[in-house]
Order: sequence, then C-alpha cells, then structure tokens
Amino acid sequence: MKILALDTSSISGSIAVLDGKTLLAEVTFGSVGAHSDWLLKNIDTLLSGLGLTAKDMDLFAIASGPGSFTGLRVGISAVKGLAWSLGKKVVGVSTLKAIALNLRYSNMTVCPVLDARKSEVYTALYRYVNDTIYSILDDCLIAPERLMPMLVEEALAKPVVFIGPGLKAYEGFFRSRIANAVIAPEPLWHPRASVIGLLASDSAHLAVEPDLLSPLYLRKSEAETKAGLEKG
Repeated sequence: MKILALDTSSISGSIAVLDGKTLLAEVTFGSVGAHSDWLLKNIDTLLSGLGLTAKDMDLFAIASGPGSFTGLRVGISAVKGLAWSLGKKVVGVSTLKAIALNLRYSNMTVCPVLDARKSEVYTALYRYVNDTIYSILDDCLIAPERLMPMLVEEALAKPVVFIGPGLKAYEGFFRSRIANAVIAPEPLWHPRASVIGLLASDSAHLAVEPDLLSPLYLRKSEAETKAGLEKG
C-alpha cells in the first residue's frame, strides 16, 4: 500500500512517500513561508524522483491539526483534491501525536507543545507501553498554568519530556516548574510526514472519503469568532 503523507500544520512542511511502513522518500523544510507556494510542486518533484505519480498512491494522509489555521486549510484542501480526483481515501492524523512519535519508544511521559497564541497551548500527553503509544491526555487547548497539576503528578512517577515548536515560547515556563523536565532536541520538534504516514498505515481501516476529512482546530478561527460576535 503506497501512502502519500503531508504536514502543513505549522511553519515547517513535510512530504513523504511510504510503501506500507517502508519509507521511500521524504523531504522536510524547517520554515516554508506560505504553504500554498511550495506544497504541490514539491509533491510532484518527490513523486517523479521515485518514478511515481499521484495515481500510484493507495492512500493519502495529512496532519489534520491542531495547528496553524491557514496551514491546515492548505494541506487538507490539497489532500482532498488529490484523493477525490483519483477516487482514493484519506486519513487525518493528530499533529500532536505525530510530534510525540518523534520520541517513539521513550520511557518518559511525552508532552508535545504547540503555541496556540493568546497565552494558550495545544498539547496532549502520551506514554509508551510495550512499544505502543497510549494517550493519557487527549489533544486540548489549555493555558499552561492549568496543565501544571497534571504535569506535576506525572513527573512524580517518571520524567516528562517536552517536544514541539511551542517550546520556543514556553520552554522556560516548563523548566521553571517541573524539576525533572526534559527538553527534546530542537531538530525533533517538528512533525514529519514519514511519521504521519506510519500512523496512517496503522489506521488505514479508519480511512474516509475526502469530503469527510475535517481539520481539528480546537479553537474557532478569528473570522468565526468575529462572525459570532457580529451575529450576537
């Protein structure tokens, strides 16, 4: 089963092609600017370098959020367009889970962090047991201060390792409040399409028709908030 996997959920960007769980090729950029400017041409370049086209893909996968509203819209629109035109299905993968899997097999509690602005973060908590990742806190939007009681309790049992681009804003906050906090190396902070593809391979049975794929925003966009205020 050939999978085309994408990430456009943050300032970084990533594309990967997998055959089952075997990575065939991946390209990842630390900062891409506007996702609409780089995505489609790099998909074509990566596929053509493998002697493949989008028609050869059996499944499409995307980091479906949380993350950048604009980035998510661009990536999900691209995946929907490709899958719909080819009659294929799609899998949406949690951005936070994909980041956490950059530390797969860790014996620590993994806390991925994305900066949600407005003094809040997108986060979750994961733990590995027998090489399987389990969610102990589902994806959420929360003020870091409200997260602290659970983090402190977790840290009493085992170290908590923090990972994700949100640490650019919040690394000092977590270090100052969690005595045994561990910060993952910065090169591991961004979602990778290869990991998204692996997650999609595991959940291929949950693939849906393109029109059923929706982004996981966790917060209303500024436009939706404004519209609600005007309506009220």
